[in-house]
Amino acid sequence: MGDIAITAHNLGKMYHIGARVDRYRTLRDSIASGVKAPFIKMARLLRGHASAAANLNETIWALRHASFEIRHGEVVGLIGRNGAGKSTLLKVLSRITEPTEGSATLYGRVGSLLEVGTGFHPELTGRENIFLNGAIIGMKRVEIASKFDEIVAFSELDTFIDTPVKHYSSGMYTRLAFAVAAHLETEILLVDEVLAVGDVSFQKKCMGKMSDVASQGRTVIFVSHNMGAIQTLCTRGVLLRGGEIVRDGAVDEIVQDYLSYLNEGAVDAFVNNPERQGAGNVKLTAARVLDDTGASSTIILASRPPVSTQGCREPS
Repeated sequence: MGDIAITAHNLGKMYHIGARVDRYRTLRDSIASGVKAPFIKMARLLRGHASAAANLNETIWALRHASFEIRHGEVVGLIGRNGAGKSTLLKVLSRITEPTEGSATLYGRVGSLLEVGTGFHPELTGRENIFLNGAIIGMKRVEIASKFDEIVAFSELDTFIDTPVKHYSSGMYTRLAFAVAAHLETEILLVDEVLAVGDVSFQKKCMGKMSDVASQGRTVIFVSHNMGAIQTLCTRGVLLRGGEIVRDGAVDEIVQDYLSYLNEGAVDAFVNNPERQGAGNVKLTAARVLDDTGASSTIILASRPPVSTQGCREPS
């Protein structure tokens, strides 16, 4: 197991649909709820209403039967449509979400960039959050201090580094969060849609840093809908569909499989125009959006609305 960075066995995550997400509860709240519960349930039954438990029978598996191994130094791209289970898998691996079934073991310190502001305390300054994040992953203060100037320079937030992060914009959050995740000494880096926020110059900067991180032999799991970025950074791809891993292999093959699957549900983006002019000697048969490197960036397709876990409750 010496060369294994991550091993997962039969990982699964289930949510109850339509359940109210409880706020943070104090001990007093819990005691009060326990005293009131029998009376509330009796009142509901007398009115002919179903019990609360009966309303939570409908469930959704955001992730199921996920088993895999990732070796140290591998750069793996998680590919799939919205709602396929990519972000859920990263949250389980980073210990943000507890799995409903199965287990995962990570060998090494883990850094993650999953959502804007994840891991930041809003009342603390940027400087304090840098040291807090380093301490969370097990770094000593002297180690964090040695990386501090690089982190601030990369984020370009030196003017605001002593400002509480609750006053940061989403772009500033992302700059600092990525800088922290990429520069602190972790063996495993989990990154979810880092290119979705920020201007073009910042995205290019992130791509360059991600390439540097990958070349240093660190293990990276990268989630993105940008297939050009996936193919540039990753050597291995994992395709998820409906919460399950359906294919795992060379990244170019996985990307092509994913694009073929998308095209199956595509609709014709062009309609006949009876008023059009011209001799008809030229016909547009396909269109593709390319980034500035010439790689495929975005595919324009009609798709179903994604399945959301908002308003879902984890099973107790």
